[in-house]
Amino acid sequence: MDGQRLSLVLLLVVTLTLSISGAATMSTAETTANETDIFISDKPDPETGSVPPFVLPDLEEVDEEENISVAELSQIRDFHYSTTQPPYQVGPDQQTLQEYRLEQLESIERNESTSLWFPDSERSNGTLVTDAHVTILGTAEGTQTRLESDAGDQYGNESELLLVPRDGTVYTHADYATRIPKGTCVTTDQTRTCLNVTLLDQETDRTLEIGNQSWSGDPERPHQLDYADANASGATTMEVEATITSRLAVQETTYVREGTDWVLSNTTDNETLELSHTVQDEAPVVVTTNQELSIEQTIIESDDGIDRLILEFDGPETLHDRRLWSTATFEESAGKIENIWGVYSQRQYETATRGHRPGDELPISPDQNESNTTVPVLNDASSGVSTGNETLEQQLPAPATQQETVPFPNVLEKQLAAQRDRPTLDGEQNTSIANPPELASSNSFSFASEPASLDEDVNLSSVEPHGQMTLTITNAEQPITEVRDIHGDPIPVSTQTVQERDAQLETAILNDTHAELHLFEGETGEALGNETLWLHGAAQGQVTTDSDGTAVVERRDLYVTASFTGETDPAEEVYYSPAEAQVTFQPEAFNIYQLLMSFTGAFVSIIAFVILYIPFAYLRGANK
Repeated sequence: MDGQRLSLVLLLVVTLTLSISGAATMSTAETTANETDIFISDKPDPETGSVPPFVLPDLEEVDEEENISVAELSQIRDFHYSTTQPPYQVGPDQQTLQEYRLEQLESIERNESTSLWFPDSERSNGTLVTDAHVTILGTAEGTQTRLESDAGDQYGNESELLLVPRDGTVYTHADYATRIPKGTCVTTDQTRTCLNVTLLDQETDRTLEIGNQSWSGDPERPHQLDYADANASGATTMEVEATITSRLAVQETTYVREGTDWVLSNTTDNETLELSHTVQDEAPVVVTTNQELSIEQTIIESDDGIDRLILEFDGPETLHDRRLWSTATFEESAGKIENIWGVYSQRQYETATRGHRPGDELPISPDQNESNTTVPVLNDASSGVSTGNETLEQQLPAPATQQETVPFPNVLEKQLAAQRDRPTLDGEQNTSIANPPELASSNSFSFASEPASLDEDVNLSSVEPHGQMTLTITNAEQPITEVRDIHGDPIPVSTQTVQERDAQLETAILNDTHAELHLFEGETGEALGNETLWLHGAAQGQVTTDSDGTAVVERRDLYVTASFTGETDPAEEVYYSPAEAQVTFQPEAFNIYQLLMSFTGAFVSIIAFVILYIPFAYLRGANK
């Protein structure tokens, strides 16, 4: 039997080792739209369970292996990573997610005759520019919610809100194609005048607006827009605007006929012509650092030191108003508490459409366009160019764009998801401690009616998210000194220290249906008035003690349980510990006389039925 078990264990080890031993790093250059994006994280995946360390190598070792594709690596497991401390890395250069996303964005190539746009891009055409658009591809620090809420349409589609910090970076992509006007020539008798248009350069000036604030883009960083000190009182709009300015050189060349040839007579460089076209994109956002959340920590001390910690989170109970905390760290690096939130990255666009003109226009030569008709030239009052009757836009041919669907670089979108239904203590707690810290209780409320949606190919689970109202931590040797939100920004914590006092709860039965509860301090006997007692088995769910610390309850069952969950009195700097008591009512006395009467009544009813009803039914049947 032992030999069979050993063989089974060895088979399991070999199988798991073979499934992982060939793991390779993801090369961003080789990644296609059909592959799965993997980011290695040292955070435990709750879906995988525990795997012996001698079977599963360190995740960094997995990332350094060779001869396996990203898709194959994805089949081993999906990776979820924490928001505030992202150790995720990928590829041969061990890039972070932010570095990877920026590299993918910069890999999008364009030239004067091509444009690449996404399924939901708002494209527009100008005098010189065609298929122009600017697209928000997310933010470096922000995350999409994708949470379905019951809040209604007060703030638009709340599930599409992008949560951004006060200081951050917005990823954008501007793209367009340029239609250079054809050269024209006008021939009159022995003179020919040709007009050529050359594109000198193009610049893109970008601006970012969040609410009523605006920031300018840096030309040296064409795919990023940095902002600082964003301030919004609630859900607002983020808008990116790009103005494409094209500079054209207009050259007029005169030729005279000498025999059968045209000979250059004069060349004039006219003033530069500037044309601009503006495109924009927008997204609903919430500046999370402007959201409300206050955190109060109560340190409850006993004779042996810290007995417990109580964290109270006070703020609105809607997603667009409440700041989301992510981690709470104990003093002296004694571990931390992780909230339910995590971030999963998935592909934002799988394909795009590329449009391109058949070919660039070439400057015209004097031997082209042998026509005696007058061809209109550029018409711009500020350029000083001699003009005809038509505008430049009227001279341009209709766009002859060829389109094709192409894979889009894997610029990933960060999505907020609830990994679990309540916070957890960090897995790196010191396991040598006999009584490690423990989350004794968590009071919460629902943030959304449904979990965040993930891609259909994602194996991770997302649960309905809850926001915390109170957390009680026992066996904590150190207080909480730092709380950070989902972007890593600190949230202020106010702390008060109180001494624990024993509270006691006594009961007395008043009659068959009512009992009296009395709450008081155990050492002094002082009544604890205006305190809530939670009830089970009573006619009501809770009751409040009067000034004498008493309350009368009516039973619903034979057993009534009353609980006092504990209360802090800041004025007295004391904490009254939880207490519980049970009232047992006597069942009603057994009355044999009433039972016999019940049986007798039933027996008499049956006899009456037999004597009266059956003969009557028989007679009715006989008469038919």
